[in-house]
Amino acid sequence: MPIFGRYNPIVMSFLKIGFLAFLFLITSCKNQEENPALDANLEQAENLFATKQYRKAYYYYNQSFLFNKEQNNTKRAVFNLLRMAHIENLECDYIGSEATTTQAIKLFDKTIPIPYQTNAYISLGLNYMHLANYEEAESMFEKAIQITEDSLTVYISKNNIGYLYIKQKEYQKAVRLLSEIENEKILQESPLDYARVLDNKGIALFHLKDKLALSYLEKAKTIREANNDDSQIVSSYMHLAEYYKNQEPATSKEWTQKAYHSATKAFIPDDRLEALNLLFTTTTNNNLKNQYHDTYIHINDSLQQARQQAKNQFAKIKYDSEKAETEKTAYQYKMYGFIVLLILSVAVFILLYRLTIQKNKSKILETQYTTETKIAKRLHDELANDVHNTIAFAETQNLENEQNKETLLKNLDTIYQRARNISNENKEINTGKNYFEQLKHMINSYASDNINVIFNGSALHEVKLDSEIKIALYRVLQELMVNMKKHSECSLVMISFKETNSALEINYSDNGKGTDNQLQIKNGLQNVENRIFSINGNITFDTEPNKGFKVKITIPK
Repeated sequence: MPIFGRYNPIVMSFLKIGFLAFLFLITSCKNQEENPALDANLEQAENLFATKQYRKAYYYYNQSFLFNKEQNNTKRAVFNLLRMAHIENLECDYIGSEATTTQAIKLFDKTIPIPYQTNAYISLGLNYMHLANYEEAESMFEKAIQITEDSLTVYISKNNIGYLYIKQKEYQKAVRLLSEIENEKILQESPLDYARVLDNKGIALFHLKDKLALSYLEKAKTIREANNDDSQIVSSYMHLAEYYKNQEPATSKEWTQKAYHSATKAFIPDDRLEALNLLFTTTTNNNLKNQYHDTYIHINDSLQQARQQAKNQFAKIKYDSEKAETEKTAYQYKMYGFIVLLILSVAVFILLYRLTIQKNKSKILETQYTTETKIAKRLHDELANDVHNTIAFAETQNLENEQNKETLLKNLDTIYQRARNISNENKEINTGKNYFEQLKHMINSYASDNINVIFNGSALHEVKLDSEIKIALYRVLQELMVNMKKHSECSLVMISFKETNSALEINYSDNGKGTDNQLQIKNGLQNVENRIFSINGNITFDTEPNKGFKVKITIPK
């Protein structure tokens, strides 16, 4: 369960990268190209890439891409795009990386070497994995397996698929697949790739409560230590900390502290966050808890800011590379189409929502009407004016002006975010095996630089709920988070689940401004109350001025 912010590190700890973070098969453009001479931009980009100056390299790769595309050098153009996608992946811009990789694939022809193609599909697989689209991720890894001529790449891709099974809690499938490849000689000759396979199998066995789990985790750790791979070493330490968490807390703490110090030394902020989160959950000393909390918030905020800056930089580089009037016109039409598509998507969703919503109870009907009214109002209030003003701005302003470009991009981003939020808040809910992950993702999406969300939903794994209850619970928590975002002015939100003999208890609390107007609360959250009553549940509100807002929900089993 996540402890702070928008991250989910403790859940991710045991699902820590057990696959090749990014299999870039093109090791040197100079060696791959028939013509060894590189254009100046590509040479500069490769030098910067080799020294891990990725953001600077990105600019020169983009310049080289434009040059080679104009020269009809498709191979070089694809190479540059794949490098750019790799950098976007490293900066956690997975949507951007997916788009850039797809752009490269569209250029594939007979001149494109197999390693380039393999890399592209692995790139897509990793991006889909990070975006929780596991079905598409597996499809891409399978495609890479089908086309590659390198047996090591086959086993690495199968390991990636094994990792996807772990993400989906299909531990038996993961063990079977990883067992098939762990004894392959060529894999064992690549120590770090072999360690990933062993570590993944250890994770799966741990979840299956198999005693062999520890031997696999320790063997992976030994290999990683011998090869001085900082990121993998930290991962092994965290996995061992999780293994001992319940049975030997003192040993678990030692591994966690070791992981934290190693991550700090190696400048790996994500791993530091994971270690801090585990230390926070396992420490009883309040002073230490506060210290871990403050450090976590500081690192998390800095990391999010840096990554957002990187995304903005990449977007700006791509935009600034467009040519004068022709490129401007193409960009405008593209944005118009994008805006129209967003609006149509939301409209189609509303139509489907109205056609499929249940009409079996009067309070559900009332909830339905209220929800639809809210959607219509949000479309009018939040989107219509923005779309109109943005189109007018694009038609009347000189987009070659840097300030106007930035304004247009900012306006489009605002429209996109609002449309996405409306769609996400009302999209179809998967009540199957991915329900918990979907619920967790929704709640964590309301975290921001100013709002920390703590979500403890472990009890949900143990409770069997009907689909109707799952949907109602999802919508209720969603509406509480929307209400928080609009009105509470809080900095901390906590949501927890507790199972009793007769009921599932859900507690929501925030440290916002609160209110003494109980009637106002009842009216503003009538939809929430109706949903809970429709599933025979009970809900109570507790708030006072400057003392936050609390909600207790009880659902009978």
